[in-house]
Amino acid sequence: MRLFKYRPVGVKQLVAALIMMSGGAGAFAAEPAFLNTVQMEVVRQQLHDNTAAPQTSDAYRHLLAAADSALNKPNLSVTDKGMTPPSGSKHDYLSLSAYWWPDDSKPDGLPWIRKDGHVNPASKNDQSDGVRLADFTARVQNLTLAWYFSGEQKYADKAASLLRAWFITPETRMNPNLNFAQGVPGISPGRNAGVLDGRYFSTRIVDSLMLLRGNPAWSDNDEQQLRAWMSEYLQWLQGSKIARKEGRTENNHGNWYVTQVSGIAWYLGDKAVIRDMATLMKSKLDVQLKPDGTQPAELARTRSFHYSYFNLQAISMMAVLAQKNGIDLWHYKTPQGGSLLTSLDFMARFTDPTVAWPYKSIDQIRVRPLPLLSWADNSTGQPRYQQKIRSATFTVPPADKRKKMAGGYHEDVTRGAVMEAERETWLISLPSFATGYVAPQPQESGK
Repeated sequence: MRLFKYRPVGVKQLVAALIMMSGGAGAFAAEPAFLNTVQMEVVRQQLHDNTAAPQTSDAYRHLLAAADSALNKPNLSVTDKGMTPPSGSKHDYLSLSAYWWPDDSKPDGLPWIRKDGHVNPASKNDQSDGVRLADFTARVQNLTLAWYFSGEQKYADKAASLLRAWFITPETRMNPNLNFAQGVPGISPGRNAGVLDGRYFSTRIVDSLMLLRGNPAWSDNDEQQLRAWMSEYLQWLQGSKIARKEGRTENNHGNWYVTQVSGIAWYLGDKAVIRDMATLMKSKLDVQLKPDGTQPAELARTRSFHYSYFNLQAISMMAVLAQKNGIDLWHYKTPQGGSLLTSLDFMARFTDPTVAWPYKSIDQIRVRPLPLLSWADNSTGQPRYQQKIRSATFTVPPADKRKKMAGGYHEDVTRGAVMEAERETWLISLPSFATGYVAPQPQESGK
């Protein structure tokens, strides 16, 4: 384990430092949207003292490897793409929908046709921005967390450089919209489904920004310009026609819209938006979650296991954030008797790889729901999923070079998913039964 350079901070002092600043919209939130830094401080101390659980140490090793790799790579920008958006500006984000393909029965292949679950490689190369955005946000998150846990400034320096290139530098910055996201040739240059691409701005970038506040690499001017970008982007999310349409969808897309908007609103200090989004989320759960725990809209997909998990990930992350605002989504019951916990109960049994998934599914990465189970136990104060979490193993398969995509991007989805599940369960949080676990403080009830 490498040496640390940070000065350990007592939990009491950290709690005091993380109290939400008073005020309404525009007030700064000191605590990250989705992370619990009180718990992360304990993990950091355990890593420093070499007392961390094996799973924590393993996740930390993978994190440092990813961060070290990012140090030597160039900054990323939407202006790097080969294609030019219909606007004529490469500063506008552009991606192609993953499950759409040229129609072989047409001379020009237009309009493209949908093959659910089958990824068109044309959507995953460096000619468009889809994979680039995911890669950029992952690098920023990896580097920021590596700095947080190790204290090595080089990681924060690189994270800040990436952020400036993507959001601030005039020559390389992205315009704050997703007008041309998940376009389909012959049908539309951009669709409401593309709003999903922006979820990483909320789930990865917001908390990275909040951790970097006060770091020498991230100036007050950087912060002001990033806040201006996020403010414009939130206005786009709330006001554009395609974003509003996405907000009305009644599957994982609509739930990720809620979580994305809420995370950015938290960063900008707008609690009223978060309350509105929590109300919207409840209305979506009313039609999505059945009393037996199933999610019909997700089970209808060819990747039914993945989308059942993916939808619950959006809901669980929103539940974590809502709880920080005094709103309990964990125990919310739909009029028909469905709930987030009941749907997690349903998924929990299938984290055991020996239990057959009874629906059609192209892929099944069984450890993926485990962080959600751990967050639920931590948030509710109940050991509901303790046994499932205790018995889980995070075996990372060897890299498969044959799966490497054009542009030098991600080699193997399964490897990344397993490492992410271990990180979210054992590094950036801890299961409630783990040594050093700190129970969350009660929140005031939200209206």
